[in-house]
Amino acid sequence: WFTRTSVRADAQFAPVGATFEVMDSRAFGAGDDGLADTGTVNATDVVQGFATCSLGTLGDGRHRLLAGRYTMSLGGRRFVIRNVYRNTVNNFTGVDWLWQNDDGDAVRAFWTMPVRRRPSDVPSLRDNEFEWDDQDLDLQFPGVHATRVLEGRTIFEAFVFGVFEDDAGTTVREFVTPGMRLFRPASRGTWFGEFEGAFQFGRSRASAAGPSLDHAAYFLHGSVGWQWDLAWVPTVRLAYDFATGDRDPTDGENNRFDRLFGAPRFEYGPTGLWGAMQRSNLSSPELRVSVRPTATTWVMVNYRDFRLAASRDQWVGSGVRDPSGAAGDHVGQQLELRARWDVLPQNMHVEIGGAYLFGGTFLERAPNARSGDSRYGYVEMIWVL
Repeated sequence: WFTRTSVRADAQFAPVGATFEVMDSRAFGAGDDGLADTGTVNATDVVQGFATCSLGTLGDGRHRLLAGRYTMSLGGRRFVIRNVYRNTVNNFTGVDWLWQNDDGDAVRAFWTMPVRRRPSDVPSLRDNEFEWDDQDLDLQFPGVHATRVLEGRTIFEAFVFGVFEDDAGTTVREFVTPGMRLFRPASRGTWFGEFEGAFQFGRSRASAAGPSLDHAAYFLHGSVGWQWDLAWVPTVRLAYDFATGDRDPTDGENNRFDRLFGAPRFEYGPTGLWGAMQRSNLSSPELRVSVRPTATTWVMVNYRDFRLAASRDQWVGSGVRDPSGAAGDHVGQQLELRARWDVLPQNMHVEIGGAYLFGGTFLERAPNARSGDSRYGYVEMIWVL
């Protein structure tokens, strides 16, 4: 049983403004053997506390400066997101400059230190103990993200992110991630689609105790769909995601794509207790169908075939691995169902859903795997005052 409560206050006195948000994320009833990590528990801390200043006009747009601790979601949210389904959120401390015009074009540049949620030890998290979150120069996350609105509702984005980490006991990452995204949003009676690709190069460790390696990895997403102009708004999408894994653990190179600060939820299924798929060492086609029976209800069914991009690397997030590669790459097939009802539109919704993973040969043969199928179900309610 998870709870997440946040209280936010905003003040605006042009040209300056400020935001302050406190969030309390807790878990109850799991017992001494229940899951407890910083993705589910972060007792009463400041997730946002920042000031903004409007800098006036620049060319045909306006620009502003932000400084402090804040949350952000960028572009397709695959690499930077403010989490919605997960019980805790990603946040950052730093400075952020944004320019945008009335046509939707924008350029955003930032330098931040990702906030580390505290405490991090399992006994303290199970007891929902309090400790101030912190950040320091041992982990830095700068980036630039640009958006251009093209003809025909198409949006083009280009970005480059950097991760510079030098903290004992971590995988130690020093690499940059340039990429681009082309996106056409869904609309009744027409097709929609998306392509996003990103590369990573620099230095990293495959494990906290391992040596520093050359880092070279990439990620690709492609999807296309159609939305009918009918009462139930039926929508179908076909997609494919590929994120490299470390193909050869002995070649002095790390090819495992790093998911940065994105979230898998909106594409790969539930996170938290589930989290079967991550944007790393992944090869997965998708078929998704959704309908809106009424103005306040939505139902989605999603099927994914889940394979490892590199059979000798681990199933990221689970730790299951066969270094020999003899177990193959087929983790399984995931079927997901979600149904949502907006009880009070804009203020309250209830959602019920679940996922079923039909285990593949990798789960049958990998040395530290549990063979068989896995099941997950949930009910959630969000209430906004």
